[in-house]
Amino acid sequence: MIEQWQPASSSSSGPDASTLGRLISVIPAELSAGLQLTQNQQDASDLQQAKLWTQLDESQWANVWSQLSLQQVWQVAVWYVCAEQQFDGWHCGNRNPAIWAFRWLKQQGQAASKDSIRTIKSMTSNRFIPYGSVL
Repeated sequence: MIEQWQPASSSSSGPDASTLGRLISVIPAELSAGLQLTQNQQDASDLQQAKLWTQLDESQWANVWSQLSLQQVWQVAVWYVCAEQQFDGWHCGNRNPAIWAFRWLKQQGQAASKDSIRTIKSMTSNRFIPYGSVL
């Protein structure tokens, strides 16, 4: 099946904390390299909205981070890493919202540990994870 690109909804200025909270409810507090997401764990409208949010840039995500705990921001990052890898049609590349989350955590002095980064990188083929392009 061929997916048709749809631009992000203009009615939404950015992601909302309540939808993100529902999405990350399946992410355990402890990171596991074998973490598997399934689309039937999630509400279809939440998944559709989350996929549209992958079209947003970093500045459009900035407001939501302060509405979440540090643990929730981490879980959002892990969720998007897993979603990109495990859901069909979710290739984000250097626009994966996980990158914005990891950058925000680093700015807050909460950068991921080297072990966590190794685990995250083992979960994805996206070369831009965790912090985006080096250039």
